[in-house]
Amino acid sequence: MKLYLARHGQSRWQIERNDNDWNSPLTELGQRQAQLLASWLAAEAMLDNGSHVEIGSIRVSPLTRARETAVPIRNALNCPIYTDAYLREADFYVSEHLPAAESPYQAMPIYKPSNRYAVFKQQARAALYALIADAETSGLPALGVAHGGLISTLLRLATGSDAVSFWLYNTSLNVLEWKRGRWHLIHLNLWDHLPPACRTF
Repeated sequence: MKLYLARHGQSRWQIERNDNDWNSPLTELGQRQAQLLASWLAAEAMLDNGSHVEIGSIRVSPLTRARETAVPIRNALNCPIYTDAYLREADFYVSEHLPAAESPYQAMPIYKPSNRYAVFKQQARAALYALIADAETSGLPALGVAHGGLISTLLRLATGSDAVSFWLYNTSLNVLEWKRGRWHLIHLNLWDHLPPACRTF
């Protein structure tokens, strides 16, 4: 079973950094990134030798930048799409709530998540379970269109550690596969659909 996780395209917030606008729309470049991803997915692009992209359903965060990213994908793939509040981004900087060590030679300190991050992790877990249920129902991979903080937290749940960060590019595709009783991170920041000039984070 595979799950695809796509970050939204470049948002206006990323350019203007207005902390009062957590629900900003895509920029013109962000719209272009979304269209390129949609066209690439519709072409059933090859992920690796003998493996092609297949999507059975789409779940999308209710925030504007994610919904605007998902629209061309839905139009290109003509498959069911669901708005899912569990895919919503945190309203705080997730990285500030992760453990940190003084040196790469040191083990991570004993860590207790903050209340805010613990609640957000539960939200991410619910998003993961919903995507799993979609994939099981359709028999095809499910796609979640969401945000850097949410996707990174979902990947931390899959890896079983909060002591890792993921730097995700706009409209990058991240692929998890469940096999042999564990999660496998097959692709991180797959951006074959984006020419270099369109690669942003």
